[in-house]
Amino acid sequence: NSEGNAFSVSGFADFILYDGLKLTVNGSVTIDETRSTTMRNPYYGQFVANKGVLSKSHGRSYNHNLQQLLTYNKSFGANDEHTIDVLLGHETYNLRSYSLGASKSNVFSTDNLELDGAVVDMSSASSSFGEYVNEGYFFRAMYEYDGRIFASASYRRDASSHFHPDHRWGNFWSVGAAWIINRENWFNAPVFSMLKLKASIGSQGNDQIGSYMYTDLYSILNDGNGGISVLWGQKGNPNITWETNTNINVGVEFGLWQDRLTGSIDFFNRLTTDMLFSVPVAPSMGYSSYYDNVGDMVNRGIEIVLNADIVRTQNVVWSFNVNMTHYKNKVLSLHESRKNLTINGHPGYSTGNGFIAEGLPVTTWFLPTYAGPDPTTGEASWYYTDANGERKTSVIWGDASGVESREIQGDSTPKLFGGFGTTLYAYGFDLSIAFDYQIGGLVYDSGYASYMESPTSASTGKNYHVDLLDSWSKSNPDSQIPRFQFADQYTTATSNYFLIDGSYLNISNINIGYTFPSQWMNKIKISSLRVYVAADNVIYWSQRKGFDPRGTGNNNYSPIRTVSGGITLTF
Repeated sequence: NSEGNAFSVSGFADFILYDGLKLTVNGSVTIDETRSTTMRNPYYGQFVANKGVLSKSHGRSYNHNLQQLLTYNKSFGANDEHTIDVLLGHETYNLRSYSLGASKSNVFSTDNLELDGAVVDMSSASSSFGEYVNEGYFFRAMYEYDGRIFASASYRRDASSHFHPDHRWGNFWSVGAAWIINRENWFNAPVFSMLKLKASIGSQGNDQIGSYMYTDLYSILNDGNGGISVLWGQKGNPNITWETNTNINVGVEFGLWQDRLTGSIDFFNRLTTDMLFSVPVAPSMGYSSYYDNVGDMVNRGIEIVLNADIVRTQNVVWSFNVNMTHYKNKVLSLHESRKNLTINGHPGYSTGNGFIAEGLPVTTWFLPTYAGPDPTTGEASWYYTDANGERKTSVIWGDASGVESREIQGDSTPKLFGGFGTTLYAYGFDLSIAFDYQIGGLVYDSGYASYMESPTSASTGKNYHVDLLDSWSKSNPDSQIPRFQFADQYTTATSNYFLIDGSYLNISNINIGYTFPSQWMNKIKISSLRVYVAADNVIYWSQRKGFDPRGTGNNNYSPIRTVSGGITLTF
């Protein structure tokens, strides 16, 4: 059982210092507490030997955010065609988190949910405190000329407690401009109801790596005899600092034929420098990984948004919309210390099932390649390259020869993703259908792998996939599915066999409604009345039935399908 309370308060004050000059002070405070009790029963299951376990925990978070904003807005010129808007500000954010917990075993009664109702102290009492602080100074200036030409510039300097005091401050900036061409006197193209050119470049900082990653952390433990022992908990890196994303955007917005067709086309280039990554190390080091600014990468692509009214009459409007994004990702450079492995001419390092290397996407899969069932035994086999450069197969996953058996298998970046939909309004009725989709990108289907594994002596009841009915056998030697045999160790070992195309199509929403005529509603003093039925996450299609690329694995639910209805009244 968990229960808690939350409290928040916010406020602001405006001070008019001069014509167009204003000082605004914003402030907010939030407190959130949760108290939890867990009773693990003494009658059956895992905690019978402990005669039941009762645990208590309490968590509390406190944060405040303060802003001071000085703004100046002024229009001038013969017809006030010039407008400037300047902002100078400072803000601080502080988050403090507290936790407290303890457990006791050998409970007197499962109805007594207090620690005094159990008699054996489990030496598990703990408490912790964490704090995150962010502070920033910023400046922004915007200029508008006659509703046709726009320009802006900004600069901010931020500090984060996630970094060592010597590396806490980062500098970020932006400039941008837009030109609404169709508002120029010389523009003579009636087909355009709107035509805007826009361009911008700017940088933002990322510090979201968790707290205290810049310093070594230790756990203080009981050595078993009541003495103190210290265990290395985390390797820190005092040199880490802000990851910076510099974005270049160039685009056009347009409206044609009295906005019968509207849309935008944007080209973007997102350069990430000083990438923050958790770098794995050999277990012999005494820790598993540490954070570092490992290198630079780039995302380049195009975004297209289109909206079209196919039919537009007084009583019927039928419109269609589509948006799509295509981009490519590539690691540009890595620190020399990270180049400990070269695959196909790409120097980099492996991390779990991935390979981060210069010239490759950051989401590159690095897995053994499945070679199919062994033609003699039907056991799963994999390719590997021996010391002489000869490619061979082995039924031992990872191969016992000690050579690198993993290979580059593609990446998880989709070729195209976005959404589309249609809306119809006719004589008070409205119908809208929205889809989202993804084309391409490799996803690891761990759920399928778990349903294809061989049973062992430790297996209890479980589900198996129907594909096992087509497993290799002497009478079915051409199958690509390994034999189904008790205690085969490597049947579902990690490999590209379980990588699957991540393409999907999803009906994300269907909404049907009817708005009663206003002349009917006016008689009963109602401005408008609409009744509707809506359905979310209606159905999706993917490469493998039952596989949802949006949340892989058999431990994750797909977005829940909901059906709802309602009445909207306006008086």
